[in-house]
Amino acid sequence: MADRRGYRFDGTASKLPRRQRLMAVGIAIIACAALIGYVSYRVGLGPAASAGASQVFEVKSGENANSVATALKQAGLIRNRTAFLTYLNFHFLRARLKAGTYSISPTKSAPFIVEILTGGQTLLNRITIPEGYRISQIEDLAAKKGITKADFQAALNGPHTQAFLAGKPAGVSLEGYLFPDSYEVNATTTAKQLVNAMLDAFGQRVGPEYLQAFAAEGLTLHQGLTLASIVEREVNTPADRPIVAQIFLKRFRDKQPLGSDVTVHYASDLAGVPFNLDINSPYNTRKYVGLPPGPIASPGLSALDAVAHPANTSYNYFLSGNDGRTYYANTYAEHQQNIQKYLK
Repeated sequence: MADRRGYRFDGTASKLPRRQRLMAVGIAIIACAALIGYVSYRVGLGPAASAGASQVFEVKSGENANSVATALKQAGLIRNRTAFLTYLNFHFLRARLKAGTYSISPTKSAPFIVEILTGGQTLLNRITIPEGYRISQIEDLAAKKGITKADFQAALNGPHTQAFLAGKPAGVSLEGYLFPDSYEVNATTTAKQLVNAMLDAFGQRVGPEYLQAFAAEGLTLHQGLTLASIVEREVNTPADRPIVAQIFLKRFRDKQPLGSDVTVHYASDLAGVPFNLDINSPYNTRKYVGLPPGPIASPGLSALDAVAHPANTSYNYFLSGNDGRTYYANTYAEHQQNIQKYLK
């Protein structure tokens, strides 16, 4: 017989302690396996070689972490692909790998290589086009890299062979089609090469899925891009953009003026005059019904997504308050109340 503590009266152990011993053994095995795995992980993060020359390594635009890890392993620059990816995951760095051309030594540890790839320490200069920039602003950035405005304008004038430009109306500039991203330049990079790189990036990132989504909203690619550029400049918060896109789409379909101040700013800047709500320009959507002739800036994917997939609300009006937040209204009276409350 055994007492309630699990021991027999003759002093021998019952089955319960045996289970506990087995459990302890199992835990020890798991702990040992975890320790071995951790040691293997740390070893895998070590340098791929004790000696060796640095190599030129390229991370392509849009390339994911798995592909980069495979390429690094194949090039002999990291010791263990799984350890490299685990390090990226643990430190939430997968999405921070930056496109570019790098000089990487096989004698450096994986964390050091990650620091290079996420820090953008490229061999070449880079020009970064922020979302919402206009051509005039892009020209200024290019000029800082040695590309003159005259050469940039000549490159904009083409000719260009990208298929998606066939839908761009004649006489409308490439405003909006220069995709906002980072591009590599050096002393020999020409304005034509840079412009074509931005156009090619647009073609790669704004693919058939956007054309189909725009078509479902009754828009061509050019119209969708134009509206996205307005949404880009109107609101900064991604959560607000689908709602603002829906409001503009509703006005567009109802043949009402879009009433966007950012298009008036663009029209005024084109004319070289101060902001003027009465300016006589097809870009003045407070004065003229419909979309302006073309985009007013280079929209990012957030704004493009907003137009491709607008929200489903009953709102008809919006405004950006002095506190930076966006406020909505169903009726004009409610909108006027918001103006008094958030803009005064």
